[in-house]
Amino acid sequence: MSSGGVHIGVLDIYWWILWGSLAVAIFSLLLGNVLDGILDSVFDSLGDFFNPLLVFGTLSVIGGAGVLLTKYSSLNDIYVLLISILIGIGAYLLIYYFLVIPMSNAESSTSISIHDLEGKVGEVITTIPAQGMGEVFISSTSGSRNETAKSFDQTIIKQGQQVVVVKVEDQILYVSELDEL
Repeated sequence: MSSGGVHIGVLDIYWWILWGSLAVAIFSLLLGNVLDGILDSVFDSLGDFFNPLLVFGTLSVIGGAGVLLTKYSSLNDIYVLLISILIGIGAYLLIYYFLVIPMSNAESSTSISIHDLEGKVGEVITTIPAQGMGEVFISSTSGSRNETAKSFDQTIIKQGQQVVVVKVEDQILYVSELDEL
């Protein structure tokens, strides 16, 4: 295939697939949340099996396999394409079943509901006014988190004070100052 005197070969196409997939991966690393949001909305309709990480990873494997097979074998271009696609599908399945599924199961098993914070002790990091909201820091074995909080007793609770979560309502922690004995 030629365009304006420039000859584009099969090897060039595999290089473009490889570098393009790598560029998307680096771009995704740098602008992760923005790009993930865009790509997730595109891939959500296709289900969990098709996600951006797997698709662009598979394209990288196909491109890399195509480059290697084209350069270092005497196979016909059609065979190179078919073998590259098969290697890509194999990599896709391996990554999905041995990396993505176990990681998603691990993430869901360590998650904690905000309602599980009732009775937990934390520290006020933003002063809680008597009639307003502040912020508390709660540390646990499954991780630390900051949450919006209100005073259960409707009294001011200053930054640095230890508090106990009395109840959780509408994603807001109602806390009382913890008395030192």
